[in-house]
Amino acid sequence: MKDPVVVLGGGVAGLAAAHYLARGGWPVTVVERSATLGGLCGSFQSHGFTLDHGPHKLYSVVPGILDEIRGLLGADLIEHKKRNRIRLLGRYLDYPLSLGNLLPLLGPVRAARLGLGYAAALLGGMWSRRAPASYEEYVLQRFGRGVYELVFEPLAWKVWGDPRQLSVDLARARIPSAGATELILRLLKLKEDTEDVDAPFFYYPRGGFGRFPERLAAEVRRAGGRILTSSAPCALERVDGTVRAVHVETGGTAERIPCATLVSSIPMSALARLLYPGDAHVEAEVAQLRLRDLALVYLVLDQDRLVDDHWIFFPEKRYPFNRLFEQKSMDPSLGPPGLTAVCCDITCDEGDAVWAAPEAELVRRCMDALVEAGLTTPEKLRAGFVRRFRSFYPMYTVDYRERLGRVYARLKEADNLVLTGRVGMFNYNNSDHCLDMGRFIAGGMAAGKPPREIWSGLEERVRSYRIID
Repeated sequence: MKDPVVVLGGGVAGLAAAHYLARGGWPVTVVERSATLGGLCGSFQSHGFTLDHGPHKLYSVVPGILDEIRGLLGADLIEHKKRNRIRLLGRYLDYPLSLGNLLPLLGPVRAARLGLGYAAALLGGMWSRRAPASYEEYVLQRFGRGVYELVFEPLAWKVWGDPRQLSVDLARARIPSAGATELILRLLKLKEDTEDVDAPFFYYPRGGFGRFPERLAAEVRRAGGRILTSSAPCALERVDGTVRAVHVETGGTAERIPCATLVSSIPMSALARLLYPGDAHVEAEVAQLRLRDLALVYLVLDQDRLVDDHWIFFPEKRYPFNRLFEQKSMDPSLGPPGLTAVCCDITCDEGDAVWAAPEAELVRRCMDALVEAGLTTPEKLRAGFVRRFRSFYPMYTVDYRERLGRVYARLKEADNLVLTGRVGMFNYNNSDHCLDMGRFIAGGMAAGKPPREIWSGLEERVRSYRIID
């Protein structure tokens, strides 16, 4: 019999690792603090709707992952031809942007300045040997100041913070690089966007995105794995650098769960407190790896549908949210006829004005913005509410790699530990990448590789991940 594995965290990353490990014959126990599985990939019920935590899709350019998704969900997958736009200068434009759509809105002088700036950036980039040092420099080198100030700068401020202080790694993950000629052809729409830039289609689980983690959990159990919810890991039992057991409390009952390998998808701050209880130095090091928080504002409207898009980006400062998502665009059966529910996502930080704002204020601000954008009228609002989540967006500051390296070095003192997931690894990735990480971990263990080697290989692998809109 293979040695036992404990997985901390029952979001998609933890469940994916458990799925592949259980399928490979390892005795797996998943420990999840909350009462439900899936994390922000879960769904919930409210006002007669099945609702997701913002827009989620299933798509991947990672080899083999789409086949894994099809194998998991089969006939329960709805295939969509993606439709999304961006709100700029009082208009709704197709996204990704094309210069043909954008330039006529600017007026001749501004359009000429933007076009010349873009051309100069591309030509300069062909000859420059200086590597960009920040998100801002990366975008300026590829698109010029006009496009940067119109789209990428305000969006960066909204989602991640000051683009001058953000790592170039973030830009590479969110804005795929291309040669100068290819970028020109794409923006002029003389060449179609490829799948590594823009997803031409995507899948969505029938019944809500939460069906995806539910299916992963069902597969874990079917393969003999164990999943504990409402269970808090309270201590790690270590012997000579190896975690031998996880002590868990469930409903007032304590349990010791032996483990030969520990896979963690929980925030590094929580993991560090378990590995180094009371160590202020380690806690301070981990605290320097900032994760931004998220407020999701839901509006129930007295109309059957609001838009034809799956989601719309709102980079301009006058709109309080980053993106608008309508639940029925994914599956019309997720809400009652005659009503629709939309979700406005706002990135924030615990303790700031958004985080501290009363629910009614955020609902009013988002509703006012939808009215100003010409999407609805005030009397259509039937209900509104807010859900807030801590530690969602990893902040890639310009020095984050050095900080992350120091934290990794301390955590690797536990020689049978492997990290996975967005907050577990402090890596900006999506659900498909979580599947890939779980598959990679199980594959490494099947090949007899020690956990440290698997973790090191995973570090290299995740650097190639790209977020495909």
